[in-house]
Parts: sequence; structure tokens; C-alpha cells
Amino acid sequence: MKRTLHCAVLAVGISLLAGCGFHLRGMSAPLGPLSFSSLSLQNTGSLDEALRAALQRDGRLTLQTGTAQATLRVVDEESRKDILTINRGGKVNEYLLIYRVSATVQRLTDSAPVPMSVVVRREMSYSDAAVLGKEREEALLWADMRRDAAEQLVRRLSYLPAVTPAKPANASTQP
Repeated sequence: MKRTLHCAVLAVGISLLAGCGFHLRGMSAPLGPLSFSSLSLQNTGSLDEALRAALQRDGRLTLQTGTAQATLRVVDEESRKDILTINRGGKVNEYLLIYRVSATVQRLTDSAPVPMSVVVRREMSYSDAAVLGKEREEALLWADMRRDAAEQLVRRLSYLPAVTPAKPANASTQP
């Protein structure tokens, strides 16, 4: 009886989550359809793998190496590690990890590239007693920050307005 009640409560909870549109982070396509169907990546550096994974979730988009309807170019990447807090003995207690990406997207129909900037911050506690473990934790945080920055760039791509074809200069507005 108790087991049946637990299963019923679990089934109701799962159906409520499924009905409200809940999904795990990174398991869905961008919020809206992109205003282009092919994209070329240039100068992506350490963001390349994370960007490709985030973009391939959208089945409507194809990644091309040559000419595409839009080009995403990473202009600048900056990784910074600042001291956040120190203890009374003057030793570091916490670090602030900052990952900043500046990128531009240019569509074939646009004349000027659209700039985008993403900043991701994480706090990391530090202990001299666990140096190797903290180095591994830092590497995992940097990888997570790159994935997060790629997701934010893809989300911003979905908010670009659709391009409407320009009317010829001599066309009249009256029928």
C-alpha cells in the first residue's frame, strides 16, 4: 500500500513537471527559431566545442565551413582569476573566476555586424591543504563557464530580429 502511494505521488509529480514545459538545462533548442538556417563559425578558439554542441541541438540549423547565411565570429576571449576574499593570515580564501567573450554575428543581408558580449562569473573557495583537488575544480569550473557562455550566445542569436527584404527606391507605396 505504501509503495503504491509513493509510486502514485511520483507519477503525479513527473506528469506535472512534463505538463508545465520543464526541461533540463541544455536539452532543448533555442527559445525561438533563428532568423537564418545556416551558420559559419570563425575564430571560436576554446569555445568551439561548446558552441558546436549548443548549436547542433537546433535541428533547423546547419553549420557550414564556407559561405553561410550568417557568420558568428569570436572577437575576444578573456579569462581572469581575481582574489575575492583573504583570511586574517593574509592567505587566499576565495577566488572569483571571470570569463568574458565578445563576438559578432553578421548576416549576408546585413551590412554591419551585430556585437554581442557575454560575461560569466563563478566563485571558488580555496585551501592550501587541497591544492590538487582545487586545481581540478578550477578546470571543471572553466569548462562549465565556457559551456554557459556558448549557451548564452546561442540564446542571443535567437533574439536577433528577422531581416525583411528592402524595397527598391523607385517602388511606390500605393497600388
